Amino acid sequence: MNKDQIKQTHRQILKLTYQGKLYDAISIVKQQGVINTNDESSPLAIVEQTYKMMLQYTIEGMNDPNRDAIFRQMQVSMLLIADSVRNALMKKHAPSQVFSLAPLVMPVATPSHDNIAKWFDYILRSESLALDTSNMLFGFCGNSDADISDQSLIVSALTLSCLIFFDIAKYRLLVNIYLQNREQIWQRALVGIVILSYNFNKRIRMFPEAKKILSMLVKSDKFQPRYEATVIQMIRAIGTDKIAKKIEEDIIPQVSKIVPGIKKRMESDATVNDTLDDKNPAWKEYILENKDLVDKMAEMTKLQLEGSDVFINSFAQLKHYAFFNRIENWFLPFRADHPTVKEMSESVSGKEFDLSKFAATIAKSPYLCNSDKYSFCLSVALMPAEQRKSLGKYVGMEFKEMEEISKEDQLLHREEYSYKVLIQYIQDIYRFFKLNQLGKDFIDVFSKGFSPSGTLLFDMAFEDVNKKRNVGEFFFSNEYYVQAYDIFKEIALAAPNFEIYQKMGYAAQKNGDVALALDNYLKAQIFEDKQLWNLKKIGWCYRKLSQPAKALEYYRLAEAQDPDNLGIATTIGRCLLELENYADALKYYYKVEYLDTKNTKVLAPIAWCNYSTGKYDQSLKYCFKLIAVDPCPEIHVLAGHNCRKLGELKDAVEHYKNSIGCKDYTIQDLEEAIAADYKDDDGKDVSADNSLIIDYIKYSLK
Repeated sequence: MNKDQIKQTHRQILKLTYQGKLYDAISIVKQQGVINTNDESSPLAIVEQTYKMMLQYTIEGMNDPNRDAIFRQMQVSMLLIADSVRNALMKKHAPSQVFSLAPLVMPVATPSHDNIAKWFDYILRSESLALDTSNMLFGFCGNSDADISDQSLIVSALTLSCLIFFDIAKYRLLVNIYLQNREQIWQRALVGIVILSYNFNKRIRMFPEAKKILSMLVKSDKFQPRYEATVIQMIRAIGTDKIAKKIEEDIIPQVSKIVPGIKKRMESDATVNDTLDDKNPAWKEYILENKDLVDKMAEMTKLQLEGSDVFINSFAQLKHYAFFNRIENWFLPFRADHPTVKEMSESVSGKEFDLSKFAATIAKSPYLCNSDKYSFCLSVALMPAEQRKSLGKYVGMEFKEMEEISKEDQLLHREEYSYKVLIQYIQDIYRFFKLNQLGKDFIDVFSKGFSPSGTLLFDMAFEDVNKKRNVGEFFFSNEYYVQAYDIFKEIALAAPNFEIYQKMGYAAQKNGDVALALDNYLKAQIFEDKQLWNLKKIGWCYRKLSQPAKALEYYRLAEAQDPDNLGIATTIGRCLLELENYADALKYYYKVEYLDTKNTKVLAPIAWCNYSTGKYDQSLKYCFKLIAVDPCPEIHVLAGHNCRKLGELKDAVEHYKNSIGCKDYTIQDLEEAIAADYKDDDGKDVSADNSLIIDYIKYSLK
C-alpha cells in the first residue's frame, strides 16, 4: 500500500464509524491484517463483543437507557482503533520521523534543554499520554524558570501528535497550557486548539467532557479577541499562495522596471554625496514619480502590516538545509545563540561581518517568522564574503527601525506584540505543511474549506447572535466568503432576515455556487420583494442557470422600478434574444443604442436579431459598424451570411475568409458556424452549398 491508499482506508473507517455502521468499519479494520483478531482482550475485540451484545439486546426488545452513551463510547474506541491501524500501516509501508519504526521510549529525565528533541519525538509519536505524563508536561510549560523555546516545542509536539492520533488528554492539556497565559506559549497552544477543534469537531463532540474543557477556555480573559485573531490569521495563511503569486507576477515586475532608472540616478549623483550612509533624496523622488509602483508597494506594506505572509516565495528555496531535516526545527523559536547559528557564526564572522550580531538583529524583526530567520542565517553563512559585507551594512541600517518598533510593541502595545508572535507561529506552521515533505503525513490544516463555524468551540465562544454576526461581517467585508457564508447560515437559523439572506446569496455567488446564491436571494425576496438590487441578482442567477424566461420575469420587475436603467434594458434584450423573440429584443437594443450612442456592445446583438428576422441589409450595416471598431471572427461570419442571403456570394466568401486567423479562428470553426447558423429561408437543405464554399475557401487559402 502507498500513503494515499492508507489515508483513503483510514478515511473510510472514520466515515463508517461516524455513520454508525460499526459492522462495516470493524470488517475493514480486520482486513488490514495489523491487529491480532485472536486476541480477545484487544480493543477491537472488546468493541465488537460489546456491539454484538447491544444488537442482541435491541432485537430482543430490552430497553437500555444508557444505550446511546455506550454506542457513542464504542464509536470513540473505533476512531482510536482506526488511527492505530493507519499508524501501523504507515510504519510498515511508509516509515518516516512521524511514523518511525524505532521503539517509542519515554525519556528518563524531565524535559530540559539537553533532551528536548527526545521529548518532542516521544510526544509526536505517542498515541496517548498517561495522566502523570500530562501533569508533568503541564508543570514544565508553566515553569517560569524553564526555557521558553523548550516549552514552545512541547506545545508544537502536542498539536502535531493530536493531528496524527487525536487524544482528548492531549487536547485538554493544550487548553490547560493556554490557560496558564504565558507569553509566547499561549499563542502556540491556542493555534493548536483552533486547528484541532476544526479538524476533529465531530470527534470532540463525542466526548462528554468536551464542553467542560472548552467552557473554561471560552470564559477565560481575552479569549474571544484572541480566538478571532487566530482564526483570521489562519484564513489569511490559506490565501498565502494567492498573495505570493500576486507579488511574483504583479509587484516584483513593477519594481524591476524602475531598477535601471534608480541605478542611473545613483551613478549620476555619486559625486554629489559625500556621506556614504546618507540616502540620496533623488532616489525617493524617482520612485514617487512611478505612481503604479508606489501603489504596489503600499499594497504590499498593507498586506504585511495586516499579517499576510509576503515572504513565502523569498524563503521557500532556503529550506533545504540539513537543519530542517528534523521536524522540531520548523517550530523552534528563533534564537541568535542557537548552537547551529553559533557554529556558523564562528566559521564566517570577521572584521567585515559578524553573523552573531546579524542574527541578534534579525531576531528582533517583527515581520520575519522564526523559520525564515533560521533560513536567513544559514544562507548568509554560505554567501561570498563581499555579499555578506554589503548585506551587513544594509541590515545594520534598515533593521534598526524594526528593533525600535519591536521594543515599542513590547513596552507600549503588549497585545499587538502578542499577536505578532501568533502571526509568526502560524507562518512557521504553514511553511512546515507546505514546504516539507513530512508535512504531507498530516491532515492539511490549511485547507481552503477551513471555517470555524459549526465547531463546538465556535458555538460556545459566540453563543450571542450579535457577536457571531460581527465575526461573519468581518469575513464578509474582507472577502472570506466561504467562512462568512457558514457563519451567516448559523445566524439565519436563529434569526433570519432580509440582509443576512442577501449576504448569503452574494457569498455563495462569489464562491461559484449560482444555484445556492439563487436560493438565498429568493429567501431574501420573501422579506422584501421590491428591492432593485435583489431583483437584478435573482435575474442574473436565472440567466447563469440557463433559464432566460425566469430571468426575464425578474428583470421586468426591476425595469418597473428603474425604467431608465440601460443595463437592465440590455439584459432584457439578451433574455428575449435567448428566447428567440428577436423582434422584441430589437426594441430594447435600439433603445440602448439611441440613448447611449457610445455603447458598441449592443451592435452585435442588433446585427444578429436583424439577421434572425430576415432584415439582412440592416444586419449587414451593423456588421460593418462592428468590423470598423472591433472586428471579431463571429461578425465576419455573420456578414458572410447576410451577403449570401442578399445574393452577393463573392462578398460572402471574402467575409468568411476574413474570419480565418482572426483571434485564432480556424477553418474548422468556420465550417461549424456556417452549418449551425446559415439556413435557407424556405427550409431547403443547404449543406451541399456549405461544403462547396468551405472547399473553395480551403483552396484559396492554400
